[in-house]
Amino acid sequence: MARHETAEPKQAFRQRAATAWRGVGVGRTYLAKAIVWAALAVALLLGVGALLVGFGANGHNVLVSWVVSAANRIDGPFGDLFTFRDHVKQTLVNWVIAAVVYLTAGGILARLIRP
Repeated sequence: MARHETAEPKQAFRQRAATAWRGVGVGRTYLAKAIVWAALAVALLLGVGALLVGFGANGHNVLVSWVVSAANRIDGPFGDLFTFRDHVKQTLVNWVIAAVVYLTAGGILARLIRP
């Protein structure tokens, strides 16, 4: 048999390929949503931590100490981006910048991944 006799017609092949890629698009959509939610959670944690530090919450409280220590771990390279003599001001400025960068990067990454 000649090769062209057993080959699948182009239209049928394209339909099968489109069906296969439809499932990949759904997975990419879920991945993009997960990235946006993760960026939002990180930004929310940084924002709540900044509020707690800004209002002078009791650092010996379990919830306050957990939020502030988690925000300290998440702030990454933004922890000492700006240095001020006032520790509260330094924390507020750097964590707000970190939250904005995480939200922006998450949105851009999700936009690139989404089909």
